[in-house]
Amino acid sequence: MSGDNLDPGTQSALIWSNALTLLRGNATLSARQKGWFEGVLPEAIYGTTIILAVENNETQRMLQTDLNSVLLQALKVANGGIELFPAFKILQSSTRATPPGAQVEAERAPSRAKPAAAEAAPRGSAAPAKPATHYDEAVVQTFEDIMPGTNFDMPASTGSFPQVPMKDRQRKPSLDPETHLNRNDTFDTFVPGDSNRFARTVALAVAEGSGQDFNPLCIYGGSGLGKTHLLNAIGNYALLKQPGTRVRYVTSEEFTNEFIDSLRADKASGESRINEFNRKYREIDVLLIDDIQFLGDKESTLEQFFHTFNSLYQNNKRIVIASDVPPKNLKGFEARLISRFEQGLTVDVKPPDLETRIAILRMLVSTNGTYVPNDVLDLIAERFTDNIRELEGALNRVTALASLNNQPVTRILAEQTLQDFFSTDIELKPTDIIGRVAKYFHLTFDDLVGPTRTKNVTIARQIAMYLTRDLTSMSLVNIGQVFGGRDHTTVMHNCKTISEGMKDNPQIYTYVTELTLQLRQRISE
Repeated sequence: MSGDNLDPGTQSALIWSNALTLLRGNATLSARQKGWFEGVLPEAIYGTTIILAVENNETQRMLQTDLNSVLLQALKVANGGIELFPAFKILQSSTRATPPGAQVEAERAPSRAKPAAAEAAPRGSAAPAKPATHYDEAVVQTFEDIMPGTNFDMPASTGSFPQVPMKDRQRKPSLDPETHLNRNDTFDTFVPGDSNRFARTVALAVAEGSGQDFNPLCIYGGSGLGKTHLLNAIGNYALLKQPGTRVRYVTSEEFTNEFIDSLRADKASGESRINEFNRKYREIDVLLIDDIQFLGDKESTLEQFFHTFNSLYQNNKRIVIASDVPPKNLKGFEARLISRFEQGLTVDVKPPDLETRIAILRMLVSTNGTYVPNDVLDLIAERFTDNIRELEGALNRVTALASLNNQPVTRILAEQTLQDFFSTDIELKPTDIIGRVAKYFHLTFDDLVGPTRTKNVTIARQIAMYLTRDLTSMSLVNIGQVFGGRDHTTVMHNCKTISEGMKDNPQIYTYVTELTLQLRQRISE
């Protein structure tokens, strides 16, 4: 369907109107099934994604599972034969599970509504969460916990900015303590494009349980391109489709640490906990392991993973692996393990093209409830080309400054804000960033990577982690290792704390901006 000259809202309304007509006339659907589509409201189209607002979680669940294939087909036909993927938003907190127009049939049919407790927190594996390390202090510390009364011995921030309420924080990670899944990373929020569409299609097939020919699925590509998002999306969808599914997302770092801990003798029994470890990882339905390249040369851990892999594979359990390189290029892995990886399917994710980058930015804006003009999104998409993390970081800087100054986002503001942050071919080293941040706050390098938990050290450490994440291609796991062996979830939390703090606290925005400028100037020297 041609809609190049239409705004995203009008285009989505036209396509949804046609799709709804097709769905209403579909003779294979019952009146009850058709009723699920009646309360859906189209909001916008961004690239190949249409945002649909639904009334409650039950409607979203139905459209993502039982009615997903017929919905996708209707959208494709309505869009002139071009695939269109729905992303869902909840309109309100209503819990009504009976679709409009289906009350009579619903009275005769068994209720499909899930118990409230099951809807609120679907669970996968019953294994306990990994115990916090002694460096995980940031997991329970927020920006508001740290900033009151904090006094840094450094130049005062320039200018005076009004305090502006923050936007809705819908992108804040929501980690399930049992499955370790980020509930925000779903197929709905994954923007497909030429660079990742095949990977998304295969990942969805695995999540639905129909991708046995793709087992194991290996996803590889550079940092910040969506591998972790796809892993989480697979797990979240598998739980959504069948809540009893035992799912476990784990990084190679976590797998290694848990294995080592399991070898230590239990104080009460004097025996190791290796059997408990084996049950935890061999009695699950879906194993999602991230950054597997970091298992290279860890002989004992690789041996354990080899047996875990074989156990799951022989029992037809789903295995999905993410890496920065294809299996054949993994270093420090035995040939027998690489051959097992390659007996499934290997797919890659590449840097997004311009159209996909724009669509990603529009999705971020829509999710965060912020208005950003198209010319600003175009500017960011044109200038930041390497990965999705760069795009989100640039968008965050622009909207944060606008929020602090209580002014609209404009192209002029974006150009002024980002003029010193455009990509460079020279990448900073994490040690350079930590050293610069330590000097800025009159601290030492060891203060930031060590166990000190005073407020001034904690906020400086969080800023250093944010800048390392923003200015390098390092993964969360790698950053955690640089900062004294901290867990990747700690790094994720700290980066989000600073990202959010930049939006409503001028002091934190000034710290990040000045440090970024100093680090960029160091590169150009």
